[in-house]
Amino acid sequence: QELLNILGAMYSAVFFLGASNSITVQPVVGVERSVMYRKKAAGMCSALAYAVGQ
Repeated sequence: QELLNILGAMYSAVFFLGASNSITVQPVVGVERSVMYRKKAAGMCSALAYAVGQ
């Protein structure tokens, strides 16, 4: 029983941290995606080159 409590607490902590990080990163990804689309449309660089440069 003790082991299951510890594993459940660890699972909850990892899930909470993952959800928190994903919510935090969403606005940054939105801005970066629009910049990448603008550069790709202007022919400045390919998507692969932009991704490697990040």
